[in-house]
Amino acid sequence: MPAFPKPQLMLTKTRTTDRNAGFPGARHIRSSRNDRPYHYMVHSPHFAYEEYAVHLGQYDRLSFYADAGTPPVRVHMYDCRVNSPEYDRKLEVEVPADGSCVLGIPPGYAHWFENLGSVTTRNDYSVLAPQDPSSSWNPLEDNATHSVDRMRSARPEVIANTVELPVSAQFLVAKAVSRSWRGGATEQGVLAAATIGDRHVRYFIDRALPQPEVPRSGLATVRADVGSYQAIRDDSFGIGANVTSGLADTMILPAAAEWPAYFSVHPNLTVRLSPLLYESPETELHLVDRRTDSPTFGAEEILPFPSDPRLVLKIEPGVMMRARGNGTLHYRVEFEVHHALSGLPKLFLPVAEDGPLPRFGPPGEVLDDDVVRELAYR
Repeated sequence: MPAFPKPQLMLTKTRTTDRNAGFPGARHIRSSRNDRPYHYMVHSPHFAYEEYAVHLGQYDRLSFYADAGTPPVRVHMYDCRVNSPEYDRKLEVEVPADGSCVLGIPPGYAHWFENLGSVTTRNDYSVLAPQDPSSSWNPLEDNATHSVDRMRSARPEVIANTVELPVSAQFLVAKAVSRSWRGGATEQGVLAAATIGDRHVRYFIDRALPQPEVPRSGLATVRADVGSYQAIRDDSFGIGANVTSGLADTMILPAAAEWPAYFSVHPNLTVRLSPLLYESPETELHLVDRRTDSPTFGAEEILPFPSDPRLVLKIEPGVMMRARGNGTLHYRVEFEVHHALSGLPKLFLPVAEDGPLPRFGPPGEVLDDDVVRELAYR
């Protein structure tokens, strides 16, 4: 009999930024090697799941983030794989809400969560295809639900997928989801459809969805916009990727009230910043445009960090930035790497606040997604 994967807990890796940075002491929590697609689920304070979910082809790897002191998330799981020697077995586990652990849930395991109010979930998932090529399984509609009461009395019987798709195909599926969420989508209302390969795919898009207020920047190299998200019941959101590489870092910054003594600048990176919790502390960014080809070269401004997780702040190469605030900020960094016109791309430089201000020329074109992922593995 073949081996059947079981749920597992894995420790994450953490790296802390130096003091000579515009975001000093920020903790970078690596929940994967960025070789899998991801999305976040941002839960409002009163959010509560009422159903078990079971996927046939999605291998979930979940990490949880919340303010300090938040109780752990309790996860209930049933093995629903009818051909598994542990079919019908129930597992329960508590996972800390500090990002320190990743819970892997294989396809075919029904799962339900408690204590998710004000908690954000990151899912670094894999996509597996069925062994039988004639299966009608659709990767964009792989989410069967069963009520908690029903699951207590009887479990469904499923055949889980076992063939992991190539990485490029997995990111293609994730990109299709993010595109369908671009600018805001809802769980209800079929307003568009498309054919991908030989499959007809429905898109749940609602352009009349109430939008958050978008802050305005006076710098030509900085722009805020509504990102890729799906509105979930109870004022919560699924947050998708806004870059074609689908890469993102999870960051936690203990923001101090005083400006740090250094700026951070990325000569060959375009970064996109967005908050990760439903309620974020007030945080400000000090931005200085040092791109020589920018019409606002030399200008500076203080801009509020977005407080709504649906918003994304795009900062182009050559902009110095630093942050201050009154609490712990959980945020996401998405990035694109640009060619350097000479030598290797420079990803980060510290600039002292009382030192000479550097000048940066225009960056080259954005590197291919596969190259960016290779850089992200390092």
